Amino acid sequence: MTVTLRVPPKPITLYSYINCPWAARTWIALVQANVEFEYVEIDLRNKPEWFLREINPDGKVPVLKYGDDLIVESAVTTELIADLFPKELYLADPFAKAQSKLMSDRFMELVFPFYRNAVFNSKLEEFSNVFTAIDKFLPYLHTPKPFFGGSDHPTLSEIMIAPFISRLYLLLESEYVSKEIYAKLSSDVKYKVFHDWALAILASPGVANTFDKASNAKGLAYYIKK
Repeated sequence: MTVTLRVPPKPITLYSYINCPWAARTWIALVQANVEFEYVEIDLRNKPEWFLREINPDGKVPVLKYGDDLIVESAVTTELIADLFPKELYLADPFAKAQSKLMSDRFMELVFPFYRNAVFNSKLEEFSNVFTAIDKFLPYLHTPKPFFGGSDHPTLSEIMIAPFISRLYLLLESEYVSKEIYAKLSSDVKYKVFHDWALAILASPGVANTFDKASNAKGLAYYIKK
């Protein structure tokens, strides 16, 4: 079955890097909303001279080219896609939309640091305490069905944290942390809402079609063994 892509008001090009979770936000949004765009891979370890000269002298991704204009910063570029395709990427109810943003902010405040510290700060031993963070996060998640606000697909706030959820689960399934942590997360009824919601996000088209597990596993090993 051929799916017709949504054509944006102006042509879109995304400059990204397959292993960058920040850049993945915009990539996920474009794929989830089924938008027509051009993807350009930028190897952040070997940045092309043309990219630094013509696209972003700072050498960072994502960069979104919208028509003839360039815009940077993942939160900004991803929100632009949501603004262009609000029916696909926003919750219709303003209060639910506000709640979802709070939920996303709390995830980055409470849960994300455990992943960051384990991978980039060599604090793997602290990862067993991730449940204290999830406990604090759960009241903000409410009851997704299967996504926040009763949506049948991820909306902007979930897309903002989806790359970190995918990498969190990659770490949970890796050799670097105790298998007991994933076993508890996936079997304890207390965490069923979180686990089911996370798995729904991982299975959504935007994440499933952009997250290269093998490549990110290599990146995970690189940083942990660094």
